[in-house]
Amino acid sequence: MNTTQKKILVFAFGNSGRRDDGLGNEFMNRMKQWIDKNDLCSIDTEHSFQLNIEHASAMSNYDIVIFVDASKAGVGKFNFTKIQPDSQPSFSTHTISPSSVTYLCKELYGKQPDVYLLQIRGYEWEMREGLSEEAKKNLDEACIFSCLQLQDWIDTEKEYEHV
Repeated sequence: MNTTQKKILVFAFGNSGRRDDGLGNEFMNRMKQWIDKNDLCSIDTEHSFQLNIEHASAMSNYDIVIFVDASKAGVGKFNFTKIQPDSQPSFSTHTISPSSVTYLCKELYGKQPDVYLLQIRGYEWEMREGLSEEAKKNLDEACIFSCLQLQDWIDTEKEYEHV
């Protein structure tokens, strides 16, 4: 591994038991395969049903963090945006936003990695496993984009196999 290589965390969340809410988990499965196939030791993955305040500790060990979640609306096939720490974070026992976790990372650990949110458009949310056909197509495009973005961050000299 190149000593100047950035340490990256790809963190997906969602519930595979609610159809397209499982987009994050399926994205994570594909990314793990791509990471293993290309022997990319500077990229770690993690997944959970939802974000929690404890995740601020994990992200403090990285230079770049990408949160991945399904989205019901407001994005095309997928959307990739940079996240800034919340100036007034809010959270409950059930949910916390990526920007609030970023705020806690900065305040509690004095670290501010570059943080991004990848939202993948989903369409069906009922209590059932399996992604909708439309969501699978969006996932395919989000994975290709993400592999290229990660490739750019870690090493522009090497060629990588795609997912």
